Amino acid sequence: MMAVRETRMVERPIERWARLRASGAGDGAVEVPSLSSLVETGYGPIRFAVGPSGEPRLMVPCGTGVSLKSEASNGKLAVTVSKYDVDGRKTLFIDVMCVERALDTVFAELADEIVHRVSTGQGPVAAVEGTIADFRDLLRDAQTQTVKDPQIVGLLGELLVLRWLVESSPHAIEAWTGPYDQRHDFRRREHAIEVKTSTRADTTSVTISSCEQLSEPAGGTLSLVHLNVERADGGELSVSSLSNEIIAAGVAQHALGRALAEMGCLDPNAAEWNRVSYALEKASGYRVGPGFPRITSTQFPGGVMPEGIESIVYVVDLKVARQFQLSELELKAAFSRMAS
Repeated sequence: MMAVRETRMVERPIERWARLRASGAGDGAVEVPSLSSLVETGYGPIRFAVGPSGEPRLMVPCGTGVSLKSEASNGKLAVTVSKYDVDGRKTLFIDVMCVERALDTVFAELADEIVHRVSTGQGPVAAVEGTIADFRDLLRDAQTQTVKDPQIVGLLGELLVLRWLVESSPHAIEAWTGPYDQRHDFRRREHAIEVKTSTRADTTSVTISSCEQLSEPAGGTLSLVHLNVERADGGELSVSSLSNEIIAAGVAQHALGRALAEMGCLDPNAAEWNRVSYALEKASGYRVGPGFPRITSTQFPGGVMPEGIESIVYVVDLKVARQFQLSELELKAAFSRMAS
């Protein structure tokens, strides 16, 4: 059982499925995209796989004469017995697939539990049917996290900037500090970038969430990147498309997945994170420094906010900061500092 626990820590089910979707291929042992769990049922290893439309799927090898309860399948799960060639021989699988993509995260727990039960000695049928029975109420009644539009837009903005950065170097993923509750969205040595995304092409105002957000690093530089996007059916900006492009640029899947998870996005291909898409209308950058319209702690006596004031949120109209706007070359230079 200890070996199984360690395998879970290396890569979670959701991460395996995301990797399969991104690559379109598995380890090649089966004709469908799949990866071995390394946990044996006696007929072969359980496999994580994806369906024809990217649905998360678990394939549990079993013997002949398998009979499943009719209630195993429902409107949210498809449970069948499938036969595939594995290393030149026909193998039967109990094939469990999540039909309702809004339940991807719940299905990940279900798949993990099936693997765990098999690892403790349960047979394939007992492990699958027992787990589904135990998860029945959760599958029926689970209210998946409602991801608000501002969450999606905020993540899209940071992913878009990250995509631009990794075009120069995949190692730029290391500069993405926003997911880890740092002061700025991107930080490389003494240089930083803060990203603000607005959902109208004509919006010039951005909300600053603290009096430290527009404070440049000591002895360094701070650039403010303002992205104007608009909602568009089939738009090029979605969490899934940007994540896949970042991976295609050479960023390690686990590094991106860890950062996304910190932002509450366990699966960048999940329906709830991709129910809307956007088109980029405009991107502009600003040099933040003395004279830029901002509130910082240095403006208070002793660099300390008045007693009783815990935080400050304010709005900056960038129309009054035009003299600080970066040229295209200057913005590229700011990006280069994050990728070097």
